Amino acid sequence: MATPVSFPKSAGNGSLNVDVKKRYAGGTHSTFQLEVAFTAQPGVTILLGHSGAGKTTLLRSIAGLCHPERGSITVGQQILFDSDKKIQIEPARRKVAFVFQDLALFPHLTVYENVSYGLRKLQTAERERRVAEVLESFQIAKLRKRLPREISGGEQQRVALARSLVTEPSVLLLDEPLSSLDGNTKAGIIDDLHTWNQKRRIPILYVTHNHEEVLALGERVLSLEHGRIISEGAPIEVLSTPPRPSMVQIAGFENLFDAEVVGEKHGMTVCRLADTSLDIHVPLARVAPGSPIHLGIRADEVLLSMAEPKILSACNVIHGRIRQVKSSGQKIELRIDCGVEFRVHLPLGQLELLSLKDHSATWLIIRPQSCHLIRMTRLRASQRLFVFICNRNTSRSPMAAAICNREIARRLRIPQETLHSIGTHAVSAGLTATPGAPMAAEAREALELMNVDAPVHGAQNLTPELAAKAEFIFCMTEAQRQAVMRMFPASAPKTFCLQPGVDIDDPHGQGVEGFAQLGRSVQQVIHTLVDTLVVSETTESA
Repeated sequence: MATPVSFPKSAGNGSLNVDVKKRYAGGTHSTFQLEVAFTAQPGVTILLGHSGAGKTTLLRSIAGLCHPERGSITVGQQILFDSDKKIQIEPARRKVAFVFQDLALFPHLTVYENVSYGLRKLQTAERERRVAEVLESFQIAKLRKRLPREISGGEQQRVALARSLVTEPSVLLLDEPLSSLDGNTKAGIIDDLHTWNQKRRIPILYVTHNHEEVLALGERVLSLEHGRIISEGAPIEVLSTPPRPSMVQIAGFENLFDAEVVGEKHGMTVCRLADTSLDIHVPLARVAPGSPIHLGIRADEVLLSMAEPKILSACNVIHGRIRQVKSSGQKIELRIDCGVEFRVHLPLGQLELLSLKDHSATWLIIRPQSCHLIRMTRLRASQRLFVFICNRNTSRSPMAAAICNREIARRLRIPQETLHSIGTHAVSAGLTATPGAPMAAEAREALELMNVDAPVHGAQNLTPELAAKAEFIFCMTEAQRQAVMRMFPASAPKTFCLQPGVDIDDPHGQGVEGFAQLGRSVQQVIHTLVDTLVVSETTESA
């Protein structure tokens, strides 16, 4: 018989610690063993995994609705389950709130009565205070006298969350609670839940298959397969780490841009892509103008037209020029220069149909619903900016930055296109550059020979803002290093020659092979440099 345990009255909220083993039935009616050990800090931890992976069994074990064979579950200093100590706290006394897909609202009770149902033993004043506060937090105070059938699905979901949170639980468990809602409704609820938890900071375990919810709400992700955790870490790390194609599919964003919210227009939120004049319309979101965000767009949700569309007022229409066309499995991948680079995937066969080729002018057509707004704070795992400097910023420094980004992506084991979004990446600048000048053709060809992606490039000069943001500034020559230190004395301690004691000379006039030789030399230096600079990040995420 389980030993009765009383929680100490002074115990506060803390981390959720789970280390359990339990047999369960998988999605194919096979029997698997749930065997997991993890700590969920206050904040939102996302549980990912296909049907039968063990997500719901894990939640039910934490809630006390099923019993593990072995292990322990604690919240802070409170023991909910411990097989060695024979402790098994009953569900009603665990202070664990659980919201299912089936909201289970009482149909005959009003919103107020549903939310206050678990507070019947409290004094009237305290009950009124808690209910009023949570109704206001989830913007349903005006619905307090209505029955569930008289409000929308999104409002019902808000009521279900409010009913769970009004009891002031130590842990909140959410099993795909927003799966039936449209994008705008879902975004509003996610905003309110995030705001609520910023004040309370309890552990929240959130089961979802939706990539928008993962990136918008998750602070940490646990990926489950056959009852075991196969990867864990920040959302962008788990979603992008090979060899998990299912996780990459969930991430879904081949196009991920820095942007800023600039306002609202025609009932949509308008975002401007960083360092461009491109405005993208996305579904209306409650984000203040001036807020930095990321914008995610799937490559297969971008349509192409060889003539400018005239009657698509509800879509984003962007003019660009095809920079690269290549086959990739059962699809064609195009890279299109629109001031920033877009990736577009087309089925095999459409290439000939549209007569697409390198350097063709084209128009991108993107529905607002295909543009996913992601808050900057969700992906900013670090702020590590490396700046490479040469004179004109058309050959040496952009080549070095491209090689560095390829090496960082290799070291962190994530797609290169996500580097800018996680905050660790390289850029290039000049000292006497002509703003907007393209990369030298020989430099671009040399990078292609090295299988390094050549970025869409427009030359820029080193500015006070860029120098201040940089963690390190690497110059091609000693003369350039001295010039940077004269221009920006505060940056002197972080300014170095890329190869100390050796000037990396401009290879103009030596043809593509001269640039390729330069690239190979720079690659050797950067390979060692990157292993030194980013080693701590991979150690932390391992």
